[in-house]
Amino acid sequence: MAKSDRRVQRTRELLQKSLLELINEQGYDAISIQDIASRANVARATFYVHFASKDDLFMSCHAVIVSQFQTGLRYPLSREELLSTEAPAGMIATYRHLEEARRQLYPMFQGKDGALILRRMRDWSAEEIATNLRTVFGEATTNLPVDVLAIYLAGAQLTLMHWWLEKRQPHSPEDLAQTVHRLRRAAIRDAFGLVD
Repeated sequence: MAKSDRRVQRTRELLQKSLLELINEQGYDAISIQDIASRANVARATFYVHFASKDDLFMSCHAVIVSQFQTGLRYPLSREELLSTEAPAGMIATYRHLEEARRQLYPMFQGKDGALILRRMRDWSAEEIATNLRTVFGEATTNLPVDVLAIYLAGAQLTLMHWWLEKRQPHSPEDLAQTVHRLRRAAIRDAFGLVD
């Protein structure tokens, strides 16, 4: 990567980081372009070299947000992991990370673009799940189309995660990971007609 490309990337990342910090502190609607530029220690004109508006910057953050807080929970998983009675270690680690990031993550879901972020997270997670299921189970016969099963699993995971963050439920990350895994396992076993 050329030196100028690295500078451009660094500036964009500083602006994204500044926006995310400010959202956490004061909410999206209260933030101005000048607030973001000042936090990033760049001129207002520099902001406009990289982004057309605050909304444009926010939209650029979606990929960062989604990649940091994937609810796909570290796919691909093996058949053994998907069907195990115990939640995979990566899933537990993801829920621990979500708990640590709760203060930053939850306000983003409450902003005006929260529904868009959640929808993107669901869709990306569903794609990962569908790919994982097709890889693991190949051409096995299912009671449900794989894409329907994947969107159901992604939506259920995301809804439980959002509820947990919103309500500050006392369930530990380990308990929530185990619960989500049990529900996912049951749906997969039913869809593929698996019996003990």
